[in-house]
Amino acid sequence: MVPSQRDPTMDAGRNAADRLEKLLDEDGFKKWGFVIYRCTYQNNTDWENFMARFVSAVPEYLESYNGLDLLDTFTPTVLEDPSFEGASVATLRVHFSQWAQTSLKEEQGVAEDHQACTGRYRFFIMVDQEAMDSVLSAPEDEDEAAFVRVVYAEWKPEMPDEEDIAHGDGSELEEPIEGCTQNDVGWMKMCWRWVELPGFLKLRDWDDWEAYYVRPPEIGDIP
Repeated sequence: MVPSQRDPTMDAGRNAADRLEKLLDEDGFKKWGFVIYRCTYQNNTDWENFMARFVSAVPEYLESYNGLDLLDTFTPTVLEDPSFEGASVATLRVHFSQWAQTSLKEEQGVAEDHQACTGRYRFFIMVDQEAMDSVLSAPEDEDEAAFVRVVYAEWKPEMPDEEDIAHGDGSELEEPIEGCTQNDVGWMKMCWRWVELPGFLKLRDWDDWEAYYVRPPEIGDIP
């Protein structure tokens, strides 16, 4: 066991704050946290209340690992534009990909082709009216039905090859979501409380996406 410097009674590999710090050091990153797309503009006060509740989960989580020092670099960037209201996931995915391409160097001071360990530039959060209402209306101790959307920016629809088409690929079609009948639609609903942490630690690449993905309308969780 390698004792945690934050809590010597705990193994460093089991201390979430130590693990986050290690990931940031490996990436050479100065900022962490998933980017948030604001996709509802009906009520600014509701949005402010949502954000206050949403980010409050992060210090609560870090405090349990004696990691409040990491709040200094927590950057839940909010991308706002009234045109995002009603925008499809596909539209936001294109916008995010363009944002990520330039922001990687601007935010972190690394090359644009840097292969990061963390998922800040692979995943983003989408908050529409349904998601915001679910969080604001949820009781503090019963919020399993409160969610935000998490989008995998690098997702692409599966394209069957000629052999699959000739013989049938054996996959069953699901009810269409934004026109997609695959099981994996490239985004999911996730319990809001755990998205930034421990979600930022555990959702980093395609393998993690496969491990935690659930098809909407089911709400996923990252324990």
